[in-house]
Amino acid sequence: MKKYFLIAVVLFFYIDSNAQCNQYYKVKKGTNWTMSNFGAKGKLQGKTIQKVTEYLETADGFEATFEITSVDKKGEQTMLGSSTMKCEDGVIYFDMNDMFPQEQMQSMKNFEMTVEGTNLELPSSLKTGQELKDANIVMKVNGPMVMNFKIDITGRKVLGEETLNTPAGSFECFKISQNIYMKTVIKMEMRSIEWFSKDVGMVKSETYDKKNKLKSYTLLTTYNY
Repeated sequence: MKKYFLIAVVLFFYIDSNAQCNQYYKVKKGTNWTMSNFGAKGKLQGKTIQKVTEYLETADGFEATFEITSVDKKGEQTMLGSSTMKCEDGVIYFDMNDMFPQEQMQSMKNFEMTVEGTNLELPSSLKTGQELKDANIVMKVNGPMVMNFKIDITGRKVLGEETLNTPAGSFECFKISQNIYMKTVIKMEMRSIEWFSKDVGMVKSETYDKKNKLKSYTLLTTYNY
């Protein structure tokens, strides 16, 4: 009897550790959330709805695929795509390919591409003043003409803790600041601040231009585990 109890305890902690590989993202198949997009003055621009369509537990975490639907302020669909997220040994890895404008990627989907770089990481434990790893991606497109695209995310730092009240609820968050350099058709330099909360992930994101002027922000407005 004790043997079976011990096995049950071990299995419980094994399953729980995989399901909660990283405390900031607790997902399963069917988990969905909505990020509403606003201009600098708070006017709704559209929404991004994400839903986990595939979830696989691995020996050291999980892998998840989610569908991304973008709609405009009238609720009409403007883009449909997908992305992946994985967790290994407590670290969430975000696919840097998602940083490229989807409209550009769709227009080049039939071209030969080579991609190199490192994914964006979010560790399970955060504290004020902590510096996080940089991330980058370089994409080379062989089409009618050779094009190179590059994104660098640097200077990532945990600024502190803050409570956010949103239509999806009230959340205790850590704020992370980072610098973004993007070279696609044009060059862009910007800074973003992101708020992450336990279980639900990103709650809010603000984007600033190189003069530190707020350009837009996103806010978690629905979340269903």
